Amino acid sequence: MTLNTRPISPADYAARQRFPRTAGGENSTRSVISPVPAQIPIFIAPSSASQPSTQQNIERVLIAGNHATLRSCLKTMLELDPQISVVGEATDDCEMIKMAHRVRPDVVLVDLDMHCCDDFDALAEITEGNLASSVVALSIHDGEAQRSAAQKAGVSLFLQKGVPYKQLINAIRTVAVNCDCKP
Repeated sequence: MTLNTRPISPADYAARQRFPRTAGGENSTRSVISPVPAQIPIFIAPSSASQPSTQQNIERVLIAGNHATLRSCLKTMLELDPQISVVGEATDDCEMIKMAHRVRPDVVLVDLDMHCCDDFDALAEITEGNLASSVVALSIHDGEAQRSAAQKAGVSLFLQKGVPYKQLINAIRTVAVNCDCKP
């Protein structure tokens, strides 16, 4: 019998802390957390070993969407990455603007399929008012008219819903790094 000796990444460690397994069925109040080593091993790539360690920028993300399930899934996926922090959630366009004023995110991740206030006026207000350095839009529709209207409103990147996790993370990092101005 061999034991699994795969090192635990910081994302795996965080997930274990947030989602403890329960033992004894539904009625049990006892929690069981699988054993986690006291010290998380840190692996440094050979190319960066000679450079002095600097703290990496954590990208601050505001999630806007009218479906609680979508917002929850996006938040869970994004928070697994140690370089991304979800600083707020908004349920509609008006709340998205208020939250952007309050938390000043680096990136606003917005579901274009939520129709509460005016379609693209809220996005234009965020980009013109420099409330966020960039806006990433998610949609199930891939129409050229919606894409061009979103770009006119200041959307930095347009993604299809259901995009793979790694592609979403890379997109958020890319738009956050490539923007010239931070709010």
